[in-house]
Amino acid sequence: MKSPEQADERADKEISLGIVSELGKLGSGAVISEQALARIFHRHPVSIKRAVARGELPPPTRLLGGPVWTVGALIRHIEERLAKAQREQEKLARKVEELSP
Repeated sequence: MKSPEQADERADKEISLGIVSELGKLGSGAVISEQALARIFHRHPVSIKRAVARGELPPPTRLLGGPVWTVGALIRHIEERLAKAQREQEKLARKVEELSP
Protein backbone atom coordinates (compact mmCIF):
# COMPACT_ATOMS: atom_id res chain seq x y z
CA MET A 1 0.00 0.00 0.00
CA LYS A 2 1.30 3.46 -0.90
CA SER A 3 1.89 6.08 1.71
CA PRO A 4 0.11 9.45 1.36
CA GLU A 5 3.48 11.01 0.50
CA GLN A 6 3.99 8.54 -2.37
CA ALA A 7 0.50 9.22 -3.66
CA ASP A 8 1.09 12.99 -3.49
CA GLU A 9 4.43 12.58 -5.28
CA ARG A 10 2.78 10.58 -8.07
CA ALA A 11 -0.02 13.15 -8.36
CA ASP A 12 2.55 15.95 -8.59
CA LYS A 13 4.39 14.03 -11.32
CA GLU A 14 1.15 13.50 -13.26
CA ILE A 15 0.33 17.19 -12.98
CA SER A 16 3.76 18.16 -14.23
CA LEU A 17 3.25 15.87 -17.24
CA GLY A 18 -0.20 17.33 -17.90
CA ILE A 19 -1.97 14.06 -17.15
CA VAL A 20 -5.41 14.21 -15.63
CA SER A 21 -5.97 10.60 -14.64
CA GLU A 22 -8.76 11.25 -12.16
CA LEU A 23 -11.36 11.51 -14.94
CA GLY A 24 -10.29 8.14 -16.30
CA LYS A 25 -10.69 6.51 -12.90
CA LEU A 26 -14.33 7.56 -12.64
CA GLY A 27 -17.18 5.98 -14.55
CA SER A 28 -18.67 7.88 -17.47
CA GLY A 29 -21.85 8.47 -15.49
CA ALA A 30 -20.06 9.97 -12.50
CA VAL A 31 -21.30 13.47 -11.72
CA ILE A 32 -18.62 16.09 -11.05
CA SER A 33 -19.25 19.46 -9.44
CA GLU A 34 -17.49 22.63 -10.50
CA GLN A 35 -15.42 22.57 -7.32
CA ALA A 36 -14.36 18.96 -7.92
CA LEU A 37 -13.49 19.69 -11.55
CA ALA A 38 -11.40 22.65 -10.43
CA ARG A 39 -9.52 20.37 -8.02
CA ILE A 40 -9.01 17.69 -10.69
CA PHE A 41 -7.54 20.24 -13.11
CA HIS A 42 -5.71 22.09 -10.32
CA ARG A 43 -7.40 25.34 -11.25
CA HIS A 44 -9.59 27.91 -9.53
CA PRO A 45 -13.35 27.48 -10.09
CA VAL A 46 -13.35 30.80 -11.97
CA SER A 47 -10.93 29.21 -14.46
CA ILE A 48 -13.46 26.43 -15.02
CA LYS A 49 -16.17 29.03 -15.75
CA ARG A 50 -13.82 30.74 -18.22
CA ALA A 51 -12.99 27.43 -19.91
CA VAL A 52 -16.73 26.86 -20.42
CA ALA A 53 -17.12 30.38 -21.87
CA ARG A 54 -14.24 29.69 -24.30
CA GLY A 55 -15.75 26.36 -25.33
CA GLU A 56 -12.88 24.36 -23.86
CA LEU A 57 -15.33 22.59 -21.56
CA PRO A 58 -18.97 21.81 -22.30
CA PRO A 59 -21.69 23.83 -20.61
CA PRO A 60 -22.71 22.34 -17.27
CA THR A 61 -26.18 21.56 -16.07
CA ARG A 62 -27.46 22.62 -12.67
CA LEU A 63 -28.02 20.07 -9.96
CA LEU A 64 -28.96 21.06 -6.43
CA GLY A 65 -28.14 24.66 -7.22
CA GLY A 66 -24.65 24.14 -8.62
CA PRO A 67 -23.07 23.45 -12.00
CA VAL A 68 -22.21 19.80 -12.71
CA TRP A 69 -21.00 17.58 -15.54
CA THR A 70 -20.77 13.87 -16.11
CA VAL A 71 -17.37 12.40 -16.86
CA GLY A 72 -18.77 11.05 -20.13
CA ALA A 73 -19.88 14.52 -21.25
CA LEU A 74 -16.45 15.98 -20.46
CA ILE A 75 -14.58 13.20 -22.27
CA ARG A 76 -16.88 13.38 -25.33
CA HIS A 77 -16.43 17.14 -25.54
CA ILE A 78 -12.64 16.85 -25.34
CA GLU A 79 -12.57 14.02 -27.91
CA GLU A 80 -14.79 16.02 -30.30
CA ARG A 81 -12.47 19.03 -29.99
CA LEU A 82 -9.43 16.84 -30.67
CA ALA A 83 -11.10 15.26 -33.72
CA LYS A 84 -12.04 18.70 -35.06
CA ALA A 85 -8.48 19.96 -34.59
CA GLN A 86 -7.15 16.90 -36.44
CA ARG A 87 -9.57 17.44 -39.35
CA GLU A 88 -8.54 21.09 -39.58
CA GLN A 89 -4.86 20.13 -39.56
CA GLU A 90 -5.40 17.55 -42.31
CA LYS A 91 -7.34 20.11 -44.38
CA LEU A 92 -4.50 22.62 -44.00
CA ALA A 93 -1.91 19.99 -44.96
CA ARG A 94 -3.89 19.13 -48.13
CA LYS A 95 -4.17 22.81 -49.04
CA VAL A 96 -0.44 23.37 -48.56
CA GLU A 97 0.28 20.28 -50.67
CA GLU A 98 -2.02 21.54 -53.46
CA LEU A 99 -0.39 24.98 -53.47
CA SER A 100 3.19 23.72 -53.30
CA PRO A 101 5.04 23.75 -56.65
